[in-house]
Amino acid sequence: MKRLLPFLVLAVLWAGGAHAQAVTPIPTLDPARYAALPQAVNVRGFPQLGFPSAPISVVVFSAFASPAAADFWRDAFPVLVARARTGEISITFVPLAADSDTIPNGRGAGRAALCAAEQNAFWSYHDQLFTWQLAFGAEAFSPARLIDGINNTAISRAAWDECMLSDRPDAQLLEADATARSIAQSRALTITPPFVTVADAPTLPDAVSLEAAIAFESRRGAATFEAVIEATPEAEATVDPESTEPVVVTLEPLLGISAPPPLIIGLPPGWSYGYDTLVLQDVDAIRNMPVAVYTGPVTGGTGTIVLLWGFPNLIPFSPADGGVQPNLWADGLRLLRLTIVEQGCNIGTDLRREYSIGGLTAVGTQFAAVDCPELADTRGWFAGLQQFNLNFVFYAFAEPISAMDGAAADDLQRILDSVRFVLPPTPTPDPAAPTAAP
Repeated sequence: MKRLLPFLVLAVLWAGGAHAQAVTPIPTLDPARYAALPQAVNVRGFPQLGFPSAPISVVVFSAFASPAAADFWRDAFPVLVARARTGEISITFVPLAADSDTIPNGRGAGRAALCAAEQNAFWSYHDQLFTWQLAFGAEAFSPARLIDGINNTAISRAAWDECMLSDRPDAQLLEADATARSIAQSRALTITPPFVTVADAPTLPDAVSLEAAIAFESRRGAATFEAVIEATPEAEATVDPESTEPVVVTLEPLLGISAPPPLIIGLPPGWSYGYDTLVLQDVDAIRNMPVAVYTGPVTGGTGTIVLLWGFPNLIPFSPADGGVQPNLWADGLRLLRLTIVEQGCNIGTDLRREYSIGGLTAVGTQFAAVDCPELADTRGWFAGLQQFNLNFVFYAFAEPISAMDGAAADDLQRILDSVRFVLPPTPTPDPAAPTAAP
């Protein structure tokens, strides 16, 4: 279990003791702060946080020994984490190794954090480093404390030691320094940590400015997307289901309410789609569930992709289970039997494994349904993931069942690879609408 620093309230007494000045409290570390948020290291060795499909990239040039960077982490960084969790942004941390006059061994802290990043533990350790800086000042990054923090992190100490003895973290720090110098020269800027860019545009590193910059890029991105669709209908026909002929959804019972999912999917020629809302007698309640059906020719037969989305998790998510979204495994199995496969079929499923939806990791398994009362035998797989705090599970299968022995599975996967999630628009309040009494 990680050792958490207590919530500290410090006071500096003035000379003579007649007055006291309150110092900003140091935040308590939250062990679940990054739960279910993808963590990675990009090709340049910089740690990243957030969903790869996020439309806005935020880059933070920072240094663990910079007091200003610690203030940024405490006051403004929570804004970025919240936006990353909704899928709006991804965050890249470019670690600068500069020491300060008052906080020594910033380079050692940077090396330690980059070695933790090799085991997907950068962001929690990054929080610990800034907390130490705020709490201990010049004593923050003593070698003993850096090692103690790793010992209280759920990673391999042996692997971390091997990294610290190598030149890998030094190479990454050199790359970070070169990146900062290149940007500074190209824009005639002085990069002093913390330096933040939103969609490659420098932004003031306070919470209000970050919120404004992200909101601006979201609006601009939405306008650009709409303009591309209107200006290039023929090209967009390869990635937008609205360019194909709709198909009538035949699942029952349905409400007749069309509910398009917040995504773009590339449908090959000859494929059709349909949206509706399913009335489902779930294990705990009757609920309405949006459904999208895509169907068309694949090698050797007819392929179908059924998407269920916006449903709740009936098994609570626990970060200790491992994986990106462990709870969607049970949800996918449950909904397979309740909505996808005909009652009375002989259903078989394989072991849990990972799949890819639009380049994002999803969890699922293979399944087969044979000896059904009315429908033909079929075989395929399902894959579930979460975006924008919404659950999605895709069921891909083909008929006849023999088509899955050939290239049909590859045809279906290519369609799933084309999926791009789009942040659902935030409703704009109607100023004329009545408001509730306080």
